[in-house]
Amino acid sequence: MDIKELLDEDAFDPEKLFNEKEYSTLIIKRDGFSKKENSSADLIEGLLDKERTREECEEIFLKLKENNAQEMLVNAIRSAGRAEEKAILAAACWESGLDFSAHYLFFVELATSDHFRLAMEAITVVENCEGTIDEATLKQALNMAEKSSSKNQSLTEDLIAIIRDRIK
Repeated sequence: MDIKELLDEDAFDPEKLFNEKEYSTLIIKRDGFSKKENSSADLIEGLLDKERTREECEEIFLKLKENNAQEMLVNAIRSAGRAEEKAILAAACWESGLDFSAHYLFFVELATSDHFRLAMEAITVVENCEGTIDEATLKQALNMAEKSSSKNQSLTEDLIAIIRDRIK
């Protein structure tokens, strides 16, 4: 939508903005952001654009990695309203090649979601955590996974195996 459409009352339909199938609404609080942080926020919001090509996404992943945008991605997942949006953002976490070891429990919790794609993307993030994770955190993660009542039982079993392998 260009600026002329925004200014033309007849061309702009505000009802479309509330149609979740057409638009994703992700609000990233930008108070006090640096130029780099604003750039990362724009990139993250852009990931939810349904018109985005794979090549454009690859470019976004590279920029997010350059900007070390782990915290911003995690905060965006927390603030995303729909599970499908969370899944897209979780996929960006592992596709960017960033390490989310500092958020291990957060992604273990997401991996126990009933939403299949979100759980799958979160397990991939957990699997790709390369940093050191202390034994207490791993035990807490294992406990969380074992007590999960997710309807994605096979994914939960995979998650438990991934965590157990890390404890050894």
